[in-house]
Amino acid sequence: MSDIIEIYGTTVRLPELPPYEDIINHDAPRAEQKWLKRELPSFFDKVEYNKKGDLILTAKQESYAAEEVRKCKNGVWYKIGGSYRYLTGKYYFFLQYYILEDGNAPEFREADRLYFLFYDHWFNIDWCLGNIRIKKRRQGASSQSCSNILYEAIFYKNSNCGLLSKTKEDSKDTFTQMITAAYRQLPAFLKPKQVNKEDSVTELVFAHKAQTLKEGVSDAQKIEEGHNSRINYKAPVLNAYDRGRMSYVLGDEFGKLPQDVPASRLLAIISKTLVRGVKRVGWIDMPSTVNEMTAGGGAEYKKIWDYADQFKKTPTVNRIVRFFQPAYESYDGFIDEFGDSVIDEPTEEQYAYLVDKWVRRNEYGELISELSEDDIRLGAKVYVLNKLRDGKTGTDLEEEIRMNPCTEDEAFLYAGVGCEYNAVNFNNQIKWIEDHPEQCYWRQSRLVIKRDKIKSIVHGKPDRDTLSVGYMDDTKGGWFILEEPSRPNHFSDRNGYLEPLNKIAYQIGVDTTQDRIAVAGSNPAIVVFKKSCIINGEETGMYPVALWISPTRLDIHFDDEVRKACLWYGCEANYEIDRRTDFYRFFCKENCQKFLTWTPKVMMNPLKPNKMPEYGSRSGDPFQLAQMLQISKLYADGDDNEVYNGHIHRVKHIELIKQGLHYNHLDRTKSDLWVALQMALVPVFGEMQIPQKIQSGAPRLLLPQYKIKMVS
Repeated sequence: MSDIIEIYGTTVRLPELPPYEDIINHDAPRAEQKWLKRELPSFFDKVEYNKKGDLILTAKQESYAAEEVRKCKNGVWYKIGGSYRYLTGKYYFFLQYYILEDGNAPEFREADRLYFLFYDHWFNIDWCLGNIRIKKRRQGASSQSCSNILYEAIFYKNSNCGLLSKTKEDSKDTFTQMITAAYRQLPAFLKPKQVNKEDSVTELVFAHKAQTLKEGVSDAQKIEEGHNSRINYKAPVLNAYDRGRMSYVLGDEFGKLPQDVPASRLLAIISKTLVRGVKRVGWIDMPSTVNEMTAGGGAEYKKIWDYADQFKKTPTVNRIVRFFQPAYESYDGFIDEFGDSVIDEPTEEQYAYLVDKWVRRNEYGELISELSEDDIRLGAKVYVLNKLRDGKTGTDLEEEIRMNPCTEDEAFLYAGVGCEYNAVNFNNQIKWIEDHPEQCYWRQSRLVIKRDKIKSIVHGKPDRDTLSVGYMDDTKGGWFILEEPSRPNHFSDRNGYLEPLNKIAYQIGVDTTQDRIAVAGSNPAIVVFKKSCIINGEETGMYPVALWISPTRLDIHFDDEVRKACLWYGCEANYEIDRRTDFYRFFCKENCQKFLTWTPKVMMNPLKPNKMPEYGSRSGDPFQLAQMLQISKLYADGDDNEVYNGHIHRVKHIELIKQGLHYNHLDRTKSDLWVALQMALVPVFGEMQIPQKIQSGAPRLLLPQYKIKMVS
């Protein structure tokens, strides 16, 4: 009975184990049970061709060639490191006959063996058109795909193969250095006769006949597939491969395509060449590291990845499947002598082998290699997660993570050309929200004004009108509420003049708009922010608890929503006042001007001491705009370069975090919620950032001192 293994969520059935004597290395000592590329026998030192240029094999050569072709087609069982391991035909071809661009042969890696098993499984699923594969830096995935293109052209008839990369130059380099160079070094019995020039830098065109046998020689396994096949390359343009039939396409570095060539659209065009009606006639490989998400390649590659989710449905939306291996799988420096990944702490046998192979010291005992003995003791996982990332911050850290990702989310980390914040923390929080939806429920509602009369207990005194705010669920409401106020409607009413009494607990930020319709402009937004609330030494505040996310018909309707939020939460609102200031008249009319925040002191330019404060903050003022960014950075990222002490991990609204992730301080139009959050943070964090004036030379006193004028 054949074994069943699981590879990246895919159940793969292995072929039946052959007789013991047919397993390579079956009788070798364990120390010698390794993959070893075998050199061609000496009887292949010279081969014969007829006048037409067709290869003529002797019976001895034919027998050897037939066996090798069988292995390349059917795969082979090896005993490696004491374990029986099945190598697919394509992986055997890659290990035995493909030559890397540096002139060396590939080495056996258990992680690569598993990938080829995964690949082979889906290649035999008729609805599947290809594979999208996230790779780490220098993994060799492109070489494996180039090997597969050669395999296709050699072993299948009428194969039309092509490749494209992130630029025309990259496409040419991949073709000449990885495909053409490898083809030239194939043994004669695996090289179909080439019609065009051997040193062609545009395409390989194979002949109609691969070999001819001498009369009387057995033709048990003729190498006659691969007839009328070709391999070429194209520049990355949308019409690169848009007609005819493609047998195999390599979309190398699809995650780094230029912005004017959207990867998802290019795939849709190529996919039409991979089918005839409902029948699949071709395949596409898309191995890539991921470029920054602001560039077209990274975001577009993510679209393909999201649609190629075989875990959600099969067939997938785009008929592509995804594959990912963590960077610590098969990481150079942590691969033992049998090709197995040393992910965790190595065994003593593995440790001795790795130290001997990788650790180098000079005559004075000083370390001159990248790895030390202590590094190897860590194992690949700890080394990649900690050692490689230690000391890196900001974009450098994000780039390192994306080049050596340990999770799929890390692979698509927004490295943010222009990102103002630490994107690592933002993406971590987005992932946490997706994993804990039960803790991030936002109730869609609308706020409602309630008016009542309290009957006077004094004879002849009129009844007193009362005002309060409540909420009701409404699927069309513009309010999204995470938490109700700790003390609803905590405000004073002095003969109709209202004042907030819960300012210590909440602050509202308002991003308003112009008093006219803007095409592709921003929408008004409101953020209710819960201030710091430390209970038993634990911070329980510092995050938004309510959001207004909806356009309004008139500005006065929007201002009324702000007023209702101010009354319900009993706090002030800080408006962005560049676009309009008529909200002040509305609040005065409603006797609620006490609910408006004056320009915080931290927003007052010390070089302009005579400038009077006003209701709200001005993003049009360069000084105030810079302060808004600095304060929001302090909130999101903290102020410690070594240990994260920010608060973005407390925010529980994905859209708000995504706006911060893509926030452009020079173009804030699309970041309505984030700007509103900044308006709330300015008065909350601002007062803490005011520099205290200390007289030069004066001693710092622990307690204030006062002069008392004594009576004589």
